[in-house]
Amino acid sequence: MLKKLKTIVLIIFVGIPLFIIALPILLFFIPTQYYLKKQLEKKYTTFLDKNNGKNFFCYNNRKKSKNYLEKDIIPNLTGKIEIIYLNGKNVEANQDAENIAQTLLKLKNYTKFPHLIKIREKKLIDKSINNSFYNVLNLNKPKNELLNQINHFFET
Repeated sequence: MLKKLKTIVLIIFVGIPLFIIALPILLFFIPTQYYLKKQLEKKYTTFLDKNNGKNFFCYNNRKKSKNYLEKDIIPNLTGKIEIIYLNGKNVEANQDAENIAQTLLKLKNYTKFPHLIKIREKKLIDKSINNSFYNVLNLNKPKNELLNQINHFFET
């Protein structure tokens, strides 16, 4: 009985004042977060609209693959393909880095690089070429197959 009374007193003298203090803070932050989220979505939609029809080739700083990609694959890409390089968690691109980072978070296989991204009709379409790339790199398969796969993705 004494334990229940202590619990009730604790709730009345500590819980209720904390709730009263926290309520205005929550009432301020919930709409603010909603507004910021909507603003970010609007900015991203504008980014997709502005970049409709663009192609992106994304790779990361994994040493073995980075050197091969920069020496043998990227120079042989056809068409207008923009390069996105992930140097750790930093995005290095000619485009707006914030929106590119947002784009990368929306990828289906975010951890599987290199990655192909295209924007068509205000929609993000992506594909990991991780398996194909490492077959070329590690099993010495011809790089033309990989280049054809990349070009085919961007053409369709």
